[in-house]
Amino acid sequence: MFNQKQAGLTLIEMMIAMVLGLFVTAVIITVFSTNVRSNTANIKMIRLNQELRGVMTMMVDELKRAGYSADPSNSDFMDDFNVSTTCLRYSYDENSDAIQDADERFGFKLEGNTVKWTTSGGDPNTPPTAPDCGTGIWTDITDPNLAFITTLDPNDSYFDISGSANSEGAVSDAAFSTTDGVSVYEVTITLTGTTDLPHSSDANDPRRTLIETVRIRNEAPKN
Repeated sequence: MFNQKQAGLTLIEMMIAMVLGLFVTAVIITVFSTNVRSNTANIKMIRLNQELRGVMTMMVDELKRAGYSADPSNSDFMDDFNVSTTCLRYSYDENSDAIQDADERFGFKLEGNTVKWTTSGGDPNTPPTAPDCGTGIWTDITDPNLAFITTLDPNDSYFDISGSANSEGAVSDAAFSTTDGVSVYEVTITLTGTTDLPHSSDANDPRRTLIETVRIRNEAPKN
């Protein structure tokens, strides 16, 4: 009896080998795709956090300068501090000459899910509930591709001035416009941003919220 050597694979063996190969390939592709999505999501979240932190740091640093003047008796800079729920105008003596120049009037506002900043345009010296935020040249300081800026819900304020008080008993908006007493201004900034991730709907996109309270260090009597 002679031993017969196998000269090839049978059809069944070839089919089993192909199925196993396809299975292994599918597993590799799935793992690779999952890693890519995970890395993409991590990068987007890192960029979102950096974007929010960067703009929040800028706003906080800027607002700490509000009202400064080389001449303590010049109240023009502090008089231009006005806030609404979505916009804030302020001024400070940038070149320390005690004269309020046109380019020393600044502002932040939320418009079209983007935070904007201005150093020009319009007279911000209006009632605190309606600062002049419709005119001037406004520059985007957030990138909507990295951070889609929102508020927590339609009832929330972007800028909250409820912590502001005056030694004569005036609070909130009235603390800005009163002519008597010493005012202590506190502005709470709520900054919320979302970013789109692979395979997520707009409603499920992750979001981050930063909250900072700035104390405006200008306590000279308004009168």
